Amino acid sequence: MSIERKGDGLPVEKPTLENGPGLDAMAGVVAGIDAEAAAALNPGMSAGAPGAQADMGPDYMRGASGIVDLVSAMLDGYAPGAGWNDQQRTLMSASIAPVLEKYGWNVEDKLPCELVALAVCGPALYQSAKVVAFKLQQDRLALARAARGMADPNTIKGAEAAESGPQAGSKGEGDANAGAALAEAVRAAKVFPDM
Repeated sequence: MSIERKGDGLPVEKPTLENGPGLDAMAGVVAGIDAEAAAALNPGMSAGAPGAQADMGPDYMRGASGIVDLVSAMLDGYAPGAGWNDQQRTLMSASIAPVLEKYGWNVEDKLPCELVALAVCGPALYQSAKVVAFKLQQDRLALARAARGMADPNTIKGAEAAESGPQAGSKGEGDANAGAALAEAVRAAKVFPDM
């Protein structure tokens, strides 16, 4: 007897588990065991318990409220004060809930972990990036001032800056008046006789 083989060395007709009728029965057995285990762990939630609520499905309004609250918190994290007030969040949630229900999106139980990570870490990373960018800008300005002699007390502008404290003028203002300041410094310089 010869067995016809495919390129991978296995027989042409591979037996699969999908064709077996036992798997459907097995799924029912597993669901029953899960229900019994849940009832044993939490007797108040079992289907036969008095006052137990029937499974009504996902609460789309609560899911929509969660989405709106999450986005509002993200906005506050990126730009403090940019989040929405309670009335706006309520209106937005009421408009989003029917969309979730229409498409059957149960975000209350199945919110993607990537979205949660983005909402939690994104604003903090953004604010940290702003702090780092500001520090880099301050370091560049300090290097530029040092290169032009603005921080050296032995130069005219450096001495003026040391006497007057932090410079309040614009960046280009000192450069425009450098010639006038030099002329004034030369006129006011003490002249010593040759000996």
